[in-house]
Amino acid sequence: MTLGEIIFAVIFAMGFITSVLFVIFGQVTVRKLRKNPETRHELGIGFASGWDITNVAQALSLPEFLQKE
Repeated sequence: MTLGEIIFAVIFAMGFITSVLFVIFGQVTVRKLRKNPETRHELGIGFASGWDITNVAQALSLPEFLQKE
């Protein structure tokens, strides 16, 4: 294997693991938020399927001084 193939394999594996973790996060966390009527409409507009998962992940990962009030 060449160095380029190894780098590609590592990047591909990291992308796959990230995708799996994203789906698990959506199933565990966002499902609970969707069931709660108080938070259901606060998840943002769903332009595409799973967009609310991205909104929740972004809200949890931003530092406090960058968040809107």
